[in-house]
Amino acid sequence: MRLNVPFIPDDDYVRFLAGLGDALEAVHYSLYDSVVSDARIRLQAVPEQRLAFRLRRLPGVRKYLLANGRFHAPERYRTPEGLAALVRRLDRLKTVGVIDGLIFSDPYLLTAVSDAAPELAAGIEAIPSINFMIDTTPKLVTVMEMIGNTRFRLPGKILLDRSLNRRPTALRYLSAEIRRRWPQIQVELLVNEGCLPACPYRSTHEALIAAVNTGAVIDTYGINRDLGCIRHLFRTPHRILASPFIRPEDMHRYAKWVDVFKICGRTLGPDYLQRTVAAYITGAYDGNLLDLLDAANWMADRWLLDNRKLSPPMVDRLMSCGNDCSGCGHCRQWFQRCARPQPLKIDAYAAR
Repeated sequence: MRLNVPFIPDDDYVRFLAGLGDALEAVHYSLYDSVVSDARIRLQAVPEQRLAFRLRRLPGVRKYLLANGRFHAPERYRTPEGLAALVRRLDRLKTVGVIDGLIFSDPYLLTAVSDAAPELAAGIEAIPSINFMIDTTPKLVTVMEMIGNTRFRLPGKILLDRSLNRRPTALRYLSAEIRRRWPQIQVELLVNEGCLPACPYRSTHEALIAAVNTGAVIDTYGINRDLGCIRHLFRTPHRILASPFIRPEDMHRYAKWVDVFKICGRTLGPDYLQRTVAAYITGAYDGNLLDLLDAANWMADRWLLDNRKLSPPMVDRLMSCGNDCSGCGHCRQWFQRCARPQPLKIDAYAAR
């Protein structure tokens, strides 16, 4: 199984990645820079040279820059000064050989960069973010046409919507269509996000994060805790089993349809990343499944969800889950069977 994993400039973690060999297909990384906003709130600044130097320690690995903020400040699109700083950064990354593709959610930004620097764009793939929620051929065709109207290269991989992790018939059909119509494109799935299925809070949450990255002062975590999916999962923790994660033990079930599996969680630090990548490399994890999930990682302080107790029949049922929880009690029953409360802690995740 080949992986696309988060990259952070931690020396021990970089050494770990360098030792993965052919199992490492690609890395995705942030510039931690207000000029190139991604889909996470910036918590630190990392010098560009330091980042590029460590990326170069992974020769032969595809490298994708995250520019997947939902939207950007209007002056970033419309003024030469706004685009110039971004173009300079992309040009430097291209010159030192540490960018193969640009992961984007904002087509306005992609078009603006293409217009401002067409020759530069022609050497970089435009990779649609997972938040395009591509789960049908018409959706993919529309996105591919949009990219084709820029000077960017067409993507070498397509990250399909999370929902297809639990819709094997639809996944099988779309994968076959991609391989028939675009045989050069790899099919990719995200394995460990761990959010609500078809999360109804997602679009607003992404917009709040984008607003913060343009300079607004917003407590996105507090809003999500008090009004969003954290509150939802705090009150009904069994719903995490309906989340479209793929356990390390179950990747083989998707091998006929998928070329690359993507791991997320770059803001959770090197220990989390090394543990999670190692689990997916070996295809097994003997511990708390919540330790491997990104968005629901906070639940690991409250619940021990024993990964060993999730039996193949349970996984078979989850893979065909229709998310009609009103008429199904499987997740609640299985959570009661496989999970137990952790010792109570006073922590930052207390829900109101």
